[in-house]
Amino acid sequence: MGYTPLRISTVKPNRELSFDLYIFFKETYLRYTERGTQIADEKYNKLKKQKIAKFYITENDEPLYQQFLDNLLQETMNSPTATVDEKVNLVEGACGTAVERMQKDPESESSYRMTQNAAKSLRQVIAGNPDALKKIFGKKASDADLIIKHSLNVSALSTKLAEKCKLPDEEIDNIATAALIHDVGIARMPKEDQALFKKPRTEYGTDDKRLYGFHVKDAVEVLKDKPWVTQAIIELVVNHEEVLSGQGPNKKSKLSPSEEILSLVNNYDKRIITTGKTPKETIKEMTIDEVGNYSLDLINKFKEVLQTEGFLD
Repeated sequence: MGYTPLRISTVKPNRELSFDLYIFFKETYLRYTERGTQIADEKYNKLKKQKIAKFYITENDEPLYQQFLDNLLQETMNSPTATVDEKVNLVEGACGTAVERMQKDPESESSYRMTQNAAKSLRQVIAGNPDALKKIFGKKASDADLIIKHSLNVSALSTKLAEKCKLPDEEIDNIATAALIHDVGIARMPKEDQALFKKPRTEYGTDDKRLYGFHVKDAVEVLKDKPWVTQAIIELVVNHEEVLSGQGPNKKSKLSPSEEILSLVNNYDKRIITTGKTPKETIKEMTIDEVGNYSLDLINKFKEVLQTEGFLD
């Protein structure tokens, strides 16, 4: 029997579960609670104090969990009493679970649908809660979750920049979804090559650039020919490393507004992760370094977003 991980923050206490829930302990999957039951607050909080970040479900129960999560997201996002922290924690858990499932099984339609739903909820919580974006970026991630955190960051900030640029809703939704899955190809690279994700681009040699470029091709390889993945999403994923100077992996120099936004924000967040510099230092460097790679108008709009959201204080 196969097991699928899910973030503990996507399973609320005192809510009836429609699936069996497992924890992984001493190399064994142990059933923690049965379908039809609830997790009491005390037990739930104890797990969090023990720093158990994940539950597991059987692969057969994935559709039941998906419906459970969709209902929970809809209720929480539309609740007038839910706090910003509650909404952010839930949507982070939903996005993290979706990205992790896409990494494990990128050819799965259910994984992709979960990603779409998580991306829409992320966009909703950011649009409706002024402090949400800063709360998302203020949270640290372990090395194991670094790519997941990066994907969440890029999705959140790309969405905000796309709204600033007044892109149509459908295109913004596409950006949000593509940003969550744009780096799924990294999980398919050899372990030694995956380390390039944490290496600053300024330190890449010729071989590094070539090897890291494979993660784009690997992602597209598993997504293409899937009837549930639109061509617009494929194009965003395949071109997320491209720049206007034509120096990206695909040497493409004409980018759509959506592609340029995703590439710019991906570049920005990757710099933050690999250099440890502040947002203020990073955007200042990019204003100089990326002339010719992105339009000055887009860089300035991005700077305005960062300023408005309080990142440059």
